[in-house]
Amino acid sequence: MTRRSTPLLGLLWAAAACVFPAFGHAQASVGWPDATYDAAIPTHQDVLGYSAGDRISSPEAIATYLTRLAEAAPAQTRLVEYARSWQGRPLHYLVIGSEANVRRLDDIQAAMQRLADPRGLAAADADALIADLPAIVWLAHGVHGNEISPSEAALVTAHHLLASDSGRALLEETMVVIDPLANPDGRARFVHHYDSLAGLTPQGSTIAAERVEGWPSGRTNHYLIDMNRDWFAQTQPEIVGRVRTFLEYYPLVYVDSHEMGSQRTFYFPPPAMPYNPYFPAAQFSAFDAFGRHTGQRFDEFGFRYFTRETYDAYYPGYGDTWPMLQGSLGMTFEMASPRGLVADLDDGGQLTYADAVQRHFVANVATVETAARERERLLRDFLAFRSDAGTNTDFALPRRGDVGRVDKLARLLSTQGIEVRQLDAEARVCGSTLPAGSYLIQGDQPAGRLASTLLAADSPLDDAFWAEQARREDKGLSKQIYDIVAWSLPALWGLDVERCQIREQLAPIVTEIAPSAYPAPARAGVAYLVPWGSQAAVRALAGALSAGLVLETTDESFTQNGRRFPRGTLVVRRAANDADLHEQILLIAAESGAEILATNSSWVEQGVNFGSDNLHKVPAARIALAWGEPASVYSAGSLRYVVEQKVGYPITPVRTADLSSAYLEQFDVLLLPSGSGYAKGLTQAAQKNLEGWVADGGVLVAVGGALELLTRDALAMLDTLPERRAREDAAEQPEEGEDVPSHTEGTILDGPDALAENVAPLAENPPEVLGAILKSSV
Repeated sequence: MTRRSTPLLGLLWAAAACVFPAFGHAQASVGWPDATYDAAIPTHQDVLGYSAGDRISSPEAIATYLTRLAEAAPAQTRLVEYARSWQGRPLHYLVIGSEANVRRLDDIQAAMQRLADPRGLAAADADALIADLPAIVWLAHGVHGNEISPSEAALVTAHHLLASDSGRALLEETMVVIDPLANPDGRARFVHHYDSLAGLTPQGSTIAAERVEGWPSGRTNHYLIDMNRDWFAQTQPEIVGRVRTFLEYYPLVYVDSHEMGSQRTFYFPPPAMPYNPYFPAAQFSAFDAFGRHTGQRFDEFGFRYFTRETYDAYYPGYGDTWPMLQGSLGMTFEMASPRGLVADLDDGGQLTYADAVQRHFVANVATVETAARERERLLRDFLAFRSDAGTNTDFALPRRGDVGRVDKLARLLSTQGIEVRQLDAEARVCGSTLPAGSYLIQGDQPAGRLASTLLAADSPLDDAFWAEQARREDKGLSKQIYDIVAWSLPALWGLDVERCQIREQLAPIVTEIAPSAYPAPARAGVAYLVPWGSQAAVRALAGALSAGLVLETTDESFTQNGRRFPRGTLVVRRAANDADLHEQILLIAAESGAEILATNSSWVEQGVNFGSDNLHKVPAARIALAWGEPASVYSAGSLRYVVEQKVGYPITPVRTADLSSAYLEQFDVLLLPSGSGYAKGLTQAAQKNLEGWVADGGVLVAVGGALELLTRDALAMLDTLPERRAREDAAEQPEEGEDVPSHTEGTILDGPDALAENVAPLAENPPEVLGAILKSSV
């Protein structure tokens, strides 16, 4: 056989004997034209060994560079660790200001907090504060770990402010906080993915493996939570730290920087409609000033951009809308993402990582420039916002039912700077008698706009916008709403709330709401009882099972010593457990917050006794969670978070590819997260295995889209029938095999309404609802 040698084969042959280091890639430099920089302030190259935009910096590299900047300019900076991620990575911010302002940083924080609560503040004193204070600008980056260029731009921005004359000049009117990376765990996941697939040169193809992440991507944090939706929920430690820090500074401008699809350009405010109804007009007027100047800078650089499209300002849980509801000017920046070091564009060009970093850097600098020019206006707008809550509606949370849940909601509001009052005795409020311990939230407080949008039954959309959405629905067009439209916390939590005007301050403000505290259980002679029906009881069950206690429960209620115990109440008999049972029960009570009662008798006045056959042992369930496609990343992550962190029970993620394995028998419960395409995404072997496992007693819990696997032709474990919306005049469809006419008689249409009626589908799925909170009885 004759072999031919070609140049390409020669290269491949040589590659077998070489390893090419390809993690770096020389690109256009990132920086400000004509700026001169102080060599005493280290650059990317000085500290990390590569220029900004040449490599995707890891979380550790970002922290290293930030530390070196603080060491190089100690009089102008303050480096603070404000939180730790689930995986233990630190989250930092770097305060940058003039030497005089950094020296008095604590005083500046105190002054901003005084403006944030202007009740009793004399006009002359307010004027003095406004004349003296810098405009605090918070530049936040990297809440989505695979949106990579903002964090790199944060470091370039910090260097520019500290090392250039033009940057230092801005610090006379501003104080800038650089928050470079809100999601270090997600970024670490992305950087590992990218570096492990890097080759000789970066590849820009849409399907290049280095640009296509596996499941899960680096967007989310360790528990696969999208933290840009977590601001008022505060489920993740990264966001809890951000909220706490925000309330220490009350920045006038808060920028949250992101990336979007590679084929787009750059977005900055003004935002798209709809707006949250609790935003005052002054905030949108300020948007115009910032947008115009940023647009001017982008025009000078020749960068393309867009505004007032796609990204609305309605849902209050974003990194821009939550700060706006505190009185800041919250802004989202979105840059087309290279999702690596280079991306091929549809027009034949390429987008590099350095391109993305440069645009975010320019937008950051333009924002600080505008804040410096608009310093006094921003301070006065902030004072006006905090002086006028825009509503007279107050809220009362009765402390009854699952009181632990009521306490938790009150605590959640309080940690966001919302004043919460608590009744120390029963009182008549809002036309109802509220028990002692109930909570009152007055709408006319400085954080009243945030409180109102979180507690109101609805946050109405603009009528004109809503009419336009109805028109688009009739035309079969997509909605112009970016995200969720329903979030009322009392409804989400299943709690009662009274909405009225509370004319008097009936209770003192609670600064710290303690966890629900029941008396420690006495030592039991016969058993410990955990009344069922609260979240705390679920946590107590998880703690008891994890501790190896023997538990029983009943499907029937019973009454003992005049108290009715509901069905599901846990019975922990002393005789069935070890001698240290009391000590274990005390620990479980403290950790769960559950009510646990001791009893010295098995006698009940009504219902089942503790020796009845109606008491059943509660097994320590072995729980598996389907992990991987086609499961939704968000659903899988939230299920795992709830079971592990909220309930406190161990869970085993299992690859969906392994659901055909006989090892599924090791588990009692399998959670199927929401997702699309389970019927096609799971192999026939896996589906057959699931059927057999359920038949043998396994408990399968399907969520959201996963229900389709159980209700359609795949497994058909649930007897359901999907319904479609039909036109009232729709004729019955021909049966299979029935002759269909080859033509129909024409119809004369006398206007647009008749046309719309006649072209409407005979049957269609209901319109998608982006947010609805329903109360159901199961």
